[in-house]
Amino acid sequence: MTFRKWAVRIVLFAGKVVLSLVLITFLMVHIQLRMSRRRAERLSADMHQIRIYQTTWVDAQRLMHRWGAWGHYEGSCTSADCHYEIHMGTIRYQNPYTPRRAWVEWLSAHDRLNLYEWLGGRDVAFFASFTVHDGTIWRTGSGISVDVPTRRIRRDNDWPRSLSISAESYQRLHRTLENWTPFIRDSEDELAQHPYYKVGRPGGCMINCQIGIAYYSTHTPPSEITRLSSYDFSCFTRFNPCAHIEDLLPAAEEWHLYRDAYESSSTVSRPRPSPPPCNKIPVWAQARDARYVLAIEALSTQRAKHHEDYGEYLREVTKVRVVSSLKEAAPWSPGAIVSANHLYWLNDASQSSEGEHLVPGKRYVVFAIGNDDRIGMVTEDSPLSFDRCGAQEDTPEVRRELEKGFAQNDTLRP
Repeated sequence: MTFRKWAVRIVLFAGKVVLSLVLITFLMVHIQLRMSRRRAERLSADMHQIRIYQTTWVDAQRLMHRWGAWGHYEGSCTSADCHYEIHMGTIRYQNPYTPRRAWVEWLSAHDRLNLYEWLGGRDVAFFASFTVHDGTIWRTGSGISVDVPTRRIRRDNDWPRSLSISAESYQRLHRTLENWTPFIRDSEDELAQHPYYKVGRPGGCMINCQIGIAYYSTHTPPSEITRLSSYDFSCFTRFNPCAHIEDLLPAAEEWHLYRDAYESSSTVSRPRPSPPPCNKIPVWAQARDARYVLAIEALSTQRAKHHEDYGEYLREVTKVRVVSSLKEAAPWSPGAIVSANHLYWLNDASQSSEGEHLVPGKRYVVFAIGNDDRIGMVTEDSPLSFDRCGAQEDTPEVRRELEKGFAQNDTLRP
């Protein structure tokens, strides 16, 4: 046999070996993606069986036993108090509680050609959590994260584009000192459309990432919780990768979290919708989310015009007498005479509607702004401030709605 024939055989054999290795690697990548998808779907189905305030400690223990390989808790975990988290993902996913293997670290650092992505791989993750208190589950949460593959040579500090969206339960859908997250919108306008949840996103994540989150009340109907957390796990395995957070969660399509980013490259711009009328925002939802709820009596009102570079506004200052605190004890004592401040824009009639002006001689229920924004501490000498739609006439109907909202708060924070 000539040298040439030997060389051809060696090249063919080497080609078969390389092709076999590529095929085996391709199969391994897709097998682990499908295994991750199947686990995540099963865990998601288990989470959808939870009923807040009803699912028992025994049921929680079954979940912890089933998902113990991916679960974690800190400190003690008893029927009185336990916060349990479950994290899972593909082989390159960085579990916050489990160190990655050395070869995975090496591959992530040296895969400059993005071979993992060329083979159809992508970093995906799914997490779920629940909190047990006094023998039942009081809080739940879940989220999904997927990297968008980039089939090009990596550069230094070249991070892949990522998508993530999550849904978490809270007893109050308002920024608090215990949960001071910039994702939560302080505006109550969303409650006119969906009183059981709010949505948000960070302001800086636009180019290399998209992040969204839904905050739902602990009294949200189970079917709505399921809708808010029904993720599309086909993003783990589909040939055409998911490109937007709406691909991860179909329910997010109506939220338009990144509409401004999508429309910045479009020649067609949509006008911003006007805020809803105050009577469309349920009083019980405002009562649920407020920290301070006061009954007051308006004494006198003065208005002063102010001009700023960004527009003119009227500042309305009303002297009020605090009658009582209806929820948490407020800094303003009953009988105290304080100033109630509010401003509204002169060039926007929608900003001067009901729920804003206090008429002397009438009694109101006010959802006062407390220390939730961390800008300044509210004391007994501070003026009383409230947002748009933050005042309601003190009527028996309003009082009944307040009680409905107060009943949705519990003793576990946030």
